[in-house]
Amino acid sequence: MQNDAIAEEQDHLDRLHDVIRSQSDLEERRSELALRAFDGDDDSSFSERDALVAHHRQRMVELRSSSYGLLFGLLERETDERHHIGRIGLRDPESGDQLLLDWRAPASRPFYTATPLRPEGLRLRRRIGTAGRRVTEVHDEVLDTTMLSDDEPSGIGESGALLAALGRARTKHMADIVDTIQAEQDAIIRAPLPGTLLVQGGPGTGKTAVALHRAAYLLYEHRERLMRSVVLIVGPNSTFLDYISRVLPSLGETAVVLVTPATLVPGLDAHAEDSLEAAELKGRLRMADVVARAVRERQVPLDEPVTIRIAGDGPLRVTPGVLRRIKAGIERSGTPHNEAKLRFDRAVLTHLIGLEAKRDGFEPRTGDDADERRQELSEEPEVEELLDTMWPILEPAEIIDRLFTDPELLARVAPDHTEEERRLLLREPVAGTDGAGETDWAARLTPGDIALVDEAAELIGEDQRPELERQRRAAYERRHDVEYARSVLEMIGDISIDDEAQDDDYLRSAQDLADRQTVEDDRSPAERAASDRTWVYGHVIIDEAQELTPMLLRAVLRRGPNRSMTLVGDINQQSTSATRSSWQELLGPQLPRWTEELLTVNYRTPEQIMALADPVRLELDPDSPAPVSIRRGEEEPVQLTVEPAALAPTAVRAAIDAITAHAGIAGVIAPRSLLAEIDALLADAGADRARVWTGTARESKGLEFDSVVLVQPDALGGTGHAALSLRYVALTRATQRLTVVDSSS
Repeated sequence: MQNDAIAEEQDHLDRLHDVIRSQSDLEERRSELALRAFDGDDDSSFSERDALVAHHRQRMVELRSSSYGLLFGLLERETDERHHIGRIGLRDPESGDQLLLDWRAPASRPFYTATPLRPEGLRLRRRIGTAGRRVTEVHDEVLDTTMLSDDEPSGIGESGALLAALGRARTKHMADIVDTIQAEQDAIIRAPLPGTLLVQGGPGTGKTAVALHRAAYLLYEHRERLMRSVVLIVGPNSTFLDYISRVLPSLGETAVVLVTPATLVPGLDAHAEDSLEAAELKGRLRMADVVARAVRERQVPLDEPVTIRIAGDGPLRVTPGVLRRIKAGIERSGTPHNEAKLRFDRAVLTHLIGLEAKRDGFEPRTGDDADERRQELSEEPEVEELLDTMWPILEPAEIIDRLFTDPELLARVAPDHTEEERRLLLREPVAGTDGAGETDWAARLTPGDIALVDEAAELIGEDQRPELERQRRAAYERRHDVEYARSVLEMIGDISIDDEAQDDDYLRSAQDLADRQTVEDDRSPAERAASDRTWVYGHVIIDEAQELTPMLLRAVLRRGPNRSMTLVGDINQQSTSATRSSWQELLGPQLPRWTEELLTVNYRTPEQIMALADPVRLELDPDSPAPVSIRRGEEEPVQLTVEPAALAPTAVRAAIDAITAHAGIAGVIAPRSLLAEIDALLADAGADRARVWTGTARESKGLEFDSVVLVQPDALGGTGHAALSLRYVALTRATQRLTVVDSSS
């Protein structure tokens, strides 16, 4: 019977792969045809072409990325209908029959939610195991209440597929869970797009997997909207992003931008570190006022009249009152500083034209004559110096760096901070490597600075002058290209263009030829979004949301002003504050309304290991619910006590023993002060570093390892609540085995 079922599903899988191959090739040809067959002369035609090409390419990517684990389920309904479930939806190209239901389709939902007491119209659910393109096993669940007693098995679901997945050795990259999504996870994944959804879950409850599969579901359910507006995913650090980077591509989804707090602003990547106290201070909402004052400090007031000397002309005397009135008028408009630079310059230059007219006894210039004179004046050295002094173009990251390296500036703009708080915020300027003898502010930026840089950028705005110059140059090049195209057409066709109608047709032909030389922006929406700080995303997902600071949340909300968001985290794992917080305290001031869902089942950590972590959870919050481990591990945790000098050697030996005896990856979690020694000993031992990860407890957030070696659990960093939280994080990273190495002191 089992062999017959395997053979039946193998035939279906073979057919699916044949369709995948033919449909993928077809989509590639359609994309190429759309590019070649394009015939249009306006922006809408370009947009239609781009949309069509993007559609075919997206489908091609979806088809080609779905071949691994393509088929994993079958539903047999009480009506005798049978539906196979897989990564994507597929129809027979000739008959149109549904060969495979996308796991996200409404008709697929019972695969994840049906139980014998709530069969949802199903007679049978089959789970299909595959290896590559080969069916290896099938497991049938008969959903018939007449065959069960009143004591229904646990809703957790002890399916062989789930337990096999949980016992599988880990790799450097997270795998999707599309074939083992559980009912409580499915409800969150399929929650509506509008509004803010908060998912609270303890260690190992699948928060990250749920968040990523929710992104894939939303992109399926709201494809047209979200393919244009893109989904933003904010993770805690670059290691975490690398760990999850293959999940969405494996599900055929690419309209996603992944960032961390350190890379939230395009072009920046902060690597320096703050103390816990400095990071907490930078994250407070009152820093928004500090940044605003720091920006205003750069708008230099003019106290004395300025005499400007222009070559070949008499001097012009500019008074402080005039400049103050110009500045005040622009500031009242609310235009961001850099964007207002053109308005300020134009107003001052117009005033100078008026002074010239008054000096020379003429009427002030107007129209094109005035524009020409403004351009001439702007190139005068003394005028340029005045304009740049009074209204300089500002660099937001430089402003934030200067704020924390200039004690006098910080005292002026942060008067409500105590002297001790300002001392904690200050850092020493360090000479840069740019060869000019200037300090390198980029090397000093910390992740906590980036939200402040974003705040400054919002106040400052973009310098409009390069874009205007680009437009002027593009218009000039366009005219040049059309003239060149005309000459080419004349040489090719010896065309006479005396007749007006012929001239119109000819000019359009020349313009068409010029258009073909124009390089269009062929970046995908996700690529454009990744380089645009002001992009408004269709949905925002924040992992490890308990680590949000108020200022970081403020920056993220700019990117999702419609509040369509999914936040996943565990408030007990918050390590950014020495004192305990709550979701209401963390989110309430800026995000007053959300729907909270709870994940209760621990799929990662065996019972024995959670028994070690549970006292820490109770110390963090005695009222917090304990996630229920779905399985009991095969090994008891090991605790080793050694002399301080033996900490690193013992940890390295334990990690090497783990990867020698078992498959998968070992993670060594230790205080930062021991990591260099641990890494050196691993190198000396010739350890396979692809299978041994080392890092701090904070860096291990969101990760999981088959084996964990935890060194000095009481010295992982932080104070108070943060120290407990980091210990809790470190104790709950293992999927199979845990070794704790502590010192006798």
